[in-house]
Amino acid sequence: MIARTLPFLLVASAVSALAQEPATVRTVAPSAATEARTFDLPGRTEPVEQARIFSRATGTVKERPVDIGDRVKAGDTLAVIDIPDIEQELEAAKASVDQAVARAEIARSTSNRTTGLLNAQAVSKEEAEQREASAAELEAAVRAARAEVGRLEELQKFAVVKAPFQATVSARRIDRGDFVRGDSATTSEWMFHIVRLNQLRFAVGATPDVALRLSAETEATVKFAELPGREFPAKVSRSSNLFDTATGTMRVELLLENPDLTLPAGLTGTVAFKLKPAPGTYLLPNNTLILRDGKSFVSIVEDGKMKLVDVLPGRNLGPQMEVTSAALKPDSQVIVSPNAMLRPGDAVTPSPLVAGGK
Repeated sequence: MIARTLPFLLVASAVSALAQEPATVRTVAPSAATEARTFDLPGRTEPVEQARIFSRATGTVKERPVDIGDRVKAGDTLAVIDIPDIEQELEAAKASVDQAVARAEIARSTSNRTTGLLNAQAVSKEEAEQREASAAELEAAVRAARAEVGRLEELQKFAVVKAPFQATVSARRIDRGDFVRGDSATTSEWMFHIVRLNQLRFAVGATPDVALRLSAETEATVKFAELPGREFPAKVSRSSNLFDTATGTMRVELLLENPDLTLPAGLTGTVAFKLKPAPGTYLLPNNTLILRDGKSFVSIVEDGKMKLVDVLPGRNLGPQMEVTSAALKPDSQVIVSPNAMLRPGDAVTPSPLVAGGK
């Protein structure tokens, strides 16, 4: 009986010994990705400054020297409003100042005389104080009348509507003879829409792989299908630092010089960013990648054991592909074509190939 069971025991012992031996795996060292990649994103031009011009004065449009498409400089007249009511009120206010000054002068003179009489005990102290208070009150009335004149003079200045900055008139809603209401409570009663176009914003929705690698002054090139063969240099000026939950993109604005006004606002184009690979980006053979539960991994040899490392796949370059991972190092031993039976923690013996898997 013992003689029959001995061969089986020897076979089982051999199988157990083989099972305990580390599996030999082919490994490759990742090579750092250094080649810059071009990212193309669609976008649209926008004015670097724009404003809707309202009237601060109520009256009738007397002059409108500009029209749609006209270029204006800061301080140029856009419209002149006829405001006879303000002019009449201003004349009345100036007359009120003269009256108030005359009353104040008489009151001050009387108060000064009363002070002299008080010293001679010819009048009571109460009467002297009353006349001093009256003089002070009338002097305050002079200041109030002059303030009203100043207010009306400022309103009179509003009769001339001026451009706040160098711009192009993109829209107008008034003509000569139209009635305009000053300080309107509604936003629909604007007179002009002006835009500054000597510089443009180029707004794009950047995906995370691009947005997180951009910084101020990052250079780019903008192209437009309507202007074939032409490229326009641009630089990143700002970003929202917020990813839109609906689109998954971040608003990034580039500054585009447009001194000859070749480009209009609202034109759709494409911006090309040439960006270096992100830190921790390596090149590995395609057959090192493992997909499990919708995630990407590579297996490495660490301390003689197999370990899974999360990676973010990038460009597929044929026999190789870009992967990004903070856990990978230039001296990592990445397993090529890993056996599906291997599990994390299994003992393995690396057999290195040429770096890069070539």
